[in-house]
Amino acid sequence: MKLILPLLLSAYAFAQGPVVTEKPVPAPTPKVEQSQDPKKQEPKPVSDKPVGDKPVGEKPEEPKIDRPAKDQPIPKGTDPADIAAMRGAEAMLQAEKKLRDDIKSGKITGLDKILPFDELTCWPYEDGLKGMPKRVKDLSGKKVLMTGFMLPIDEVQNIKEFLLVQSLWSCCYGTPPDINGIVRVVMPKGKTTDYFFDPIKVVGTFKVESTVMDGYCVDIYQLHVESLEAIK
Repeated sequence: MKLILPLLLSAYAFAQGPVVTEKPVPAPTPKVEQSQDPKKQEPKPVSDKPVGDKPVGEKPEEPKIDRPAKDQPIPKGTDPADIAAMRGAEAMLQAEKKLRDDIKSGKITGLDKILPFDELTCWPYEDGLKGMPKRVKDLSGKKVLMTGFMLPIDEVQNIKEFLLVQSLWSCCYGTPPDINGIVRVVMPKGKTTDYFFDPIKVVGTFKVESTVMDGYCVDIYQLHVESLEAIK
């Protein structure tokens, strides 16, 4: 920069004609600023709009709100399926609390075990009973109490058999559980039940047995009912 500036000044003086001075005036040394971030040196855009208050009577501009496009998914937590799942989870927590209170008060007796779904799904399902832990196999024949939601197989009235699942909404709207996450509930001979939307508690004899239909394993857990009721 120090070399280019004097050359430019000399060319300008030559074009204007000779200039008589008593002493040559040295060219001013330009002030070199320290290097800054290029982003900070970018000039700010100049707005054509006048600065100051808007004219009286003119409607102020509405703030821009980013909204998802029609083809974009709804944020998680606002979808009806997510809301239903959260309500179902809350209902299950309340049902489990009531169950603990009933056990403490002595309303429920004569059980070998209160069986949660987490104990049945604690192993990676492969095929039939393959890889099933011994502690799960040893549950067969035990009198247990389970809580969950009804998933009808065929009928919604005079039901003889249905599936018991931990979360009804994960089956209907999300990823269905593996076979080790469902229990086929069998009503006593000659007895039926209607569909319950609320979580239920079932007392009965638990069985571990592979049920095969058309060459496919359809369930590995069964619960033969002694008593069944909705938890409200």
